[in-house]
Amino acid sequence: MSVEAHAMRPTRRLLLVRHGLPDYRGGKAGDEFPGPPLSEIGRLQATQAAGILAVYHPVRVYSSPLVRAQQTAECIGRQLQLPVRVNGELGEWQRTESLHEVSVRLTGWLVRWLRGDEPCAVVVSHASPLLAILRSALYLPHLSWYKAGAPDMLELSGGDRFEVSMASVFEVLFESRAVTARCVFHPQPRIHHTQQGIMRPGLPRAGPGSAENRLVRRANWLHLVGYRWPLRARISSATEG
Repeated sequence: MSVEAHAMRPTRRLLLVRHGLPDYRGGKAGDEFPGPPLSEIGRLQATQAAGILAVYHPVRVYSSPLVRAQQTAECIGRQLQLPVRVNGELGEWQRTESLHEVSVRLTGWLVRWLRGDEPCAVVVSHASPLLAILRSALYLPHLSWYKAGAPDMLELSGGDRFEVSMASVFEVLFESRAVTARCVFHPQPRIHHTQQGIMRPGLPRAGPGSAENRLVRRANWLHLVGYRWPLRARISSATEG
């Protein structure tokens, strides 16, 4: 695609998908390669997500290298007849990494994708990396999705409060003047995480007013994380507004 055509593109879209429910019976740690495979429920969830993604007509599927994410991505790729590209930057939060390092890693991937020319793509990854993409795209504080020392409690001090359940789908729409993120889909069964073999449908809430956000729209501040929207598209948007 020419520079001229890229500059005229009004919007870009990322579709973020968490992997389906893994099968932890083999005892594999979630952050160690290759990690656990998908369970039967996880494959069902991936199939449901693929049906939602089809209406957006993405052109590529990107995946974390861990097997549960790759199997989710392959299910989506088969149904949508799309190639799957594995990228190590989309991998799970490692025990050796700080949250800041995860944020830097995923922000770098996001900026490089925006500098390309794909109008719409699917990203299959894990809760923490996907939240890092959402928060960088919206220019929100990068916080852990759980409270330190209390893994069953959702961190509510952030501005998003997205619940990234297994095989959930989030749309991130990039425009010259704004970025919008919304939750498109939670599969059935809806499972946020597992603890001691018990599937948890969600995280407890602190009280009234702390419900899950389904949509967040903010000004486009992507230049602060390393991506400047093409000048022609910014001028066009300002003229139309």
